[in-house]
Amino acid sequence: MVKLGVRGRLFFVSLFLILGIGFAVGAFLEHELRVWAEASIESELRKHAQSARELMGLSRSAAIEDVDPLADRLGAATSLRISVIAIDGRIIADSELRAEEVYAAERHHERPEVVASLQQGIGVSRRYSATLNTNMLYVAVPYDGPEGLLGVVRVAKPLTDVDQAIGELRLVLMIGALLGIGLAVLMSGFASHLLTRTLRALLAHARSVTRMRPKAEHAKDEIARIAGSLSTLEQELHEQMSNLALERDRSAAILDSMDEVLFGLDREGRISLVNRAAMALLGLHEAPLERYLVDIIRVPALAQLIYQALEGEPGTVEYEVAAPVGRFFLAKAAPQRTTGGCVVILLDITEVRRADELRREFIANASHELRTPVTVIRANAETLRAGAVNDPKMRKKLLAGLQRHSERLTNIIADLLDLARADAGRDKLESRDVSVQRTVKRVLLSLQDAIRAKRLQVVDHVRPETRVRADPQALEQVLFNLLDNAVKHIPPGAWIFLRDKRLDGVVRIEVEDSGPGIADAHRRRLFERFYRVDPGRSRELGGTGLGLAIVKDLCVAMGGDVGMEPAYPKGSLFWLSLAAAPPRSPDDGQEETALTGEDQAAHSSP
Repeated sequence: MVKLGVRGRLFFVSLFLILGIGFAVGAFLEHELRVWAEASIESELRKHAQSARELMGLSRSAAIEDVDPLADRLGAATSLRISVIAIDGRIIADSELRAEEVYAAERHHERPEVVASLQQGIGVSRRYSATLNTNMLYVAVPYDGPEGLLGVVRVAKPLTDVDQAIGELRLVLMIGALLGIGLAVLMSGFASHLLTRTLRALLAHARSVTRMRPKAEHAKDEIARIAGSLSTLEQELHEQMSNLALERDRSAAILDSMDEVLFGLDREGRISLVNRAAMALLGLHEAPLERYLVDIIRVPALAQLIYQALEGEPGTVEYEVAAPVGRFFLAKAAPQRTTGGCVVILLDITEVRRADELRREFIANASHELRTPVTVIRANAETLRAGAVNDPKMRKKLLAGLQRHSERLTNIIADLLDLARADAGRDKLESRDVSVQRTVKRVLLSLQDAIRAKRLQVVDHVRPETRVRADPQALEQVLFNLLDNAVKHIPPGAWIFLRDKRLDGVVRIEVEDSGPGIADAHRRRLFERFYRVDPGRSRELGGTGLGLAIVKDLCVAMGGDVGMEPAYPKGSLFWLSLAAAPPRSPDDGQEETALTGEDQAAHSSP
């Protein structure tokens, strides 16, 4: 099967259009010409029929020999066929027939124009005449004589003129069609050349930007091949869009999962990209797109950094935001060479700076705490070496100082080791079910000498069934530090109250004392390392300022919390909260028997 290109299609389409339009126009013109010609002939025949009727009405005879010559003369004068038909249908005159033929002619009483003229006053008919062997147009009208209606006068004219005119029109249309075909060939050739040249250029470009498939390369014409290229291009674009959507979602997920604050700025410094961390920092629910970052974060150092990045120079700057709480940020800006904007990343380094500050304070405090006993020990040793060893009174005093400060140095080192173990061994704590009452009683037993020496009253209201999820040794050390701190700082004869509370799966253990209490100014820093409410008195009591810091670290390592509240009417209330353990069966509880006599001696009733 022959495949037609664009040029062949254009030619045949043009040919079909010209032929179709030509045939349609020819048929329309032929019909209109025929209708117009026949209407004109009919109008002419009506006039001649009226004239013939008037003449026939003047005749007083209806004999053929009298009427036929008159019809012949009228027919010769008008070039029409004039017929006179009697009422009974006999032909009594005809301009196209001789007299003997008139006598032999058949009756015309059933002719349509005759019947219509007798009924309606005029009759018109178009039909083929067997007598003359041609199409005729007939117009008949009745005529009257002196004695009434005599017959019908019929005027007829052959339609050969109309057929001839239509034939000439057909010839003209055929010539026009041939000229149109020739013109169509020229136009289609020229148009197809221009169009196919553009299509070939477009096809070459489509091949260059798409991976043309063999099926599209062997298509019928250039348009089909371009359609194949566009289809391939559409598939490639769809794949690219899918890949871009995947990369966009992946990038959005990465940006939203970042803890760092990220802003993307255009070349004017307006925000074009922002992640969730940035919105959380600014306290916004909607992304502040198209706004200037320097108008939102009014920090001169950051504004200078953004200006340098927009100029193509990367940089880093650290700044502090004072309100509402002091926070430190490290800002990094990198220019975007393609778009002309930049990317700004803010890192919250507040905890790093606070950790650095705490580390410096810790080193300073540790050095200060260690310096005092070491200096005293060194001074006493030098004094003894210089000769005081021979003075019994001085020797005893100096040796007592050596012992006291060496014990103090030992306590400091032990507490530092505890802090180091708490920091390094958070993941090594073993969490299991621990009885709070049993742990409290072991701690009270270890402190019973100090309790008796100060005549303190200890009220233990910890319930036997109370159990928590904790490391046994860590919980014991936490309670020991809290109780030891209370015993050291409350006056003789005071009391210590222990209780437990359970709220929403958490057990809160409280240690309340009736001591002097702690001022509000000191509460925030109570659990800092080496912090003392009364440094002089704490040193006299052998305190290192690390006990509560150890409590804080161990509680946090066990997943709990610790705090301090004022007690009323006076005193302090220290509390720690840990996850509650599930209740145990009565058989399990038999292992933890009642306190021994020594345990009970450390207690008194309220």
